[in-house]
Amino acid sequence: MDPLTHAISGAALARAFPKQPLPHSQFILLALLSMAPDADILLRFFSDTVYLQHHRGLTHSLLMLPLWAWLVFSLGSRRIKQHPGMPWLIGLALLLHICLDLITTFGTMILAPFSDWRASLDLLFIIDPFLTACLLLPLLPGLIWKQHVRKLGVLSLLLMFSYLGLTFSNQQQAINLAKKTHPNAIAVNALPLAFSPWHWQMIVTYPNHYVRAEVNLKPGFPGTSMLFDESFVTGLLSSKITGPDNILWQELPAMHTVKQAQGLPGTAFYAWFARYPVLLKQHADYIEFGDLAFGGGAPGVRPAFQLHIDLKDGASESNSALSAHASGITHPRAWLIWRDNRKSELTLISAPFKWLQSE
Repeated sequence: MDPLTHAISGAALARAFPKQPLPHSQFILLALLSMAPDADILLRFFSDTVYLQHHRGLTHSLLMLPLWAWLVFSLGSRRIKQHPGMPWLIGLALLLHICLDLITTFGTMILAPFSDWRASLDLLFIIDPFLTACLLLPLLPGLIWKQHVRKLGVLSLLLMFSYLGLTFSNQQQAINLAKKTHPNAIAVNALPLAFSPWHWQMIVTYPNHYVRAEVNLKPGFPGTSMLFDESFVTGLLSSKITGPDNILWQELPAMHTVKQAQGLPGTAFYAWFARYPVLLKQHADYIEFGDLAFGGGAPGVRPAFQLHIDLKDGASESNSALSAHASGITHPRAWLIWRDNRKSELTLISAPFKWLQSE
């Protein structure tokens, strides 16, 4: 979830729960704490791959939550410590952040450090202006009607939960559409897409391939797409999205079926990171994989977190290129391609957190 929505959710919490209005300093503290778990963005100073490996890890763990809440409270001012409800409010602010991340598609390691399982409820796209509006709009009148700030805070949270109820209902509708078409699938899921709570990507899992399609459950509703440039919209939403009556299905091979890729740099990391890894292109010189959860394989979409493996002359970008070419030895190199075409080299051969895996 985006930082703005996290901060507004903390503000709603600060208005809704205390019986008496909090001082401005404590109100701001809870809003900031609702963003605090994303401090793990500092891991990018080490590398992009370290960040991806640990993002939404220890700072987002339910098991570590009591420790973080105690640490914040113990470092707080005397006035904070004198408020009897502040330990609970601090814990709730951190918990609210974890829950809002949990309902997106990225995945959250809520059991870290004892498990690298990345839980996801797949109810919201990473940025959802409708959810942000549900939280924000009831709070604005409180700037004038000070005597009603608690009621408005409660209303803000109620609207948030009501909106989540709507997205859950839409998700189940999309899943049922996929099950009706693919009754023999191993698993069926629906992931939220940008601009509307009625936009969903249906993903059907078979032993060696995935089948995907995008559906607009309410074709007459434009959502927030009209607020953005057309190129931005088409970069996130496939041109093949249709209504529920004429769904266009697309089949893609699963990553594990590409035997040539086994043991190559980056593949173990990508298989750990990606939720639905699929083969996009296979050539004599390179292989490309994508993750359906981040736009991989969707027609016209600029995917995030695409894996590109150079199979030949992988050393051509280094000083050892001539010697490698002369000896006939090639060293495959793997690159993680971000949505903005930024590249991060992947050198790991094994998967992250291998020590957590059972023998």
